[in-house]
Amino acid sequence: MTERVVPLAWHWTAETSSDGVHRFCGIRVTAPPDEMGDPGAWAVVRLVQGAIDRMLEELASQPVLHAAADMGAAALFAAAGADPRGYCALPEGTELFDGEDAYLVRSDATGARLLWCDYATEELREVAVDFAAYLAAWKAVRDAIGQDGSAVLGIP
Repeated sequence: MTERVVPLAWHWTAETSSDGVHRFCGIRVTAPPDEMGDPGAWAVVRLVQGAIDRMLEELASQPVLHAAADMGAAALFAAAGADPRGYCALPEGTELFDGEDAYLVRSDATGARLLWCDYATEELREVAVDFAAYLAAWKAVRDAIGQDGSAVLGIP
């Protein structure tokens, strides 16, 4: 597998329902030309925020896995004897990323590998990312969906 470095972008939209009580959001992550998340899916904001919080907590405590750069996700976790649940790179338990498999694996003190299976082609994809920047981007999205609006947040 050839590692490719591309910028990531988080696309988010949040709005309050017409009854003024419920808040919903949509989130997608793109690593051009690939995309994670259903552009037509909406979920309750507070549930998504909780899922992001859980994901960030798990990712922040993961160890660095030293492995060959060309090792796929399954082989990587098998070789390291690691449970892949602590490496999930998308918030779980919301409709936004149903059926998506993505993992963030620390490769050194600052770097990480984002691995996912493309939903349409079922091919394994990978990009190199800055570990802290990835977590910070999700935190920014978590905070942003607390307000109505939409935007794109990018990280190099």
